Amino acid sequence: GQKMHKSRGNAIEPFTIMNEYGADTVRWYLPYISPTWTPIKFDVEGLKEVHSKFFNPLKNSYNFFAIYANADKISDINTCMVEYENREEIDKWLISKYNKLVKDVTDAYEEYDLNRVVKLITEFTSEDLSNWYIRRNRKRFWESEMTESKKAVYITTYEVLEGLSRLMAPIASYTAEEIYTKLTGEKSVHLSDFPVYDEKLIDKKIETKMDLVRDLISLGRNVREETKIKVRQPISEILLDTKT
Repeated sequence: GQKMHKSRGNAIEPFTIMNEYGADTVRWYLPYISPTWTPIKFDVEGLKEVHSKFFNPLKNSYNFFAIYANADKISDINTCMVEYENREEIDKWLISKYNKLVKDVTDAYEEYDLNRVVKLITEFTSEDLSNWYIRRNRKRFWESEMTESKKAVYITTYEVLEGLSRLMAPIASYTAEEIYTKLTGEKSVHLSDFPVYDEKLIDKKIETKMDLVRDLISLGRNVREETKIKVRQPISEILLDTKT
């Protein structure tokens, strides 16, 4: 809670921190911890939290995609193109959430509200992309045949990762550059256009349905914890009170 000063012995050498945690983690942490117009109470534990909440899920999602795309020898992602109408509902849900993210992040950037920018992108990456979409669709990546479903999960994941790299580029420039160039083969993310959302792809009906499913699963997990039933242990039935 005190201003950093060498004479007080509480100054933190920035390059040591960046060498240990990465420059992008520091850049992301500073607006994440508080709005840019308020004093920052620097905490190394906060850096670790940002890394685990955002950078780990992002890199794990990219690595998961890359491993299976390489295993299937996909050299041109356009060979996996599936029209939006023919994609599965969970693909349309992620596309809707992504376009809503682009809209909200664009507004936040224009208002110079970087705190909102990083929190929106962090929540989407961790909760929607990594913890929900990738986990729910692993079996589609594992299919032995290149079905329309498998193509759809590849192209949807690619489009979102590519878009995310452009959204985060103004703040986490190195990570964005690495993911974008590996995905696209283009020279630099900083030479690309900023993403533009498509209002037609924001489907509130699908989002509401999926939110209900996620809430029910969350309630189920809470009950398991309370009754000490492990997640991997099957249960015979689930009763839902739909009257409330």
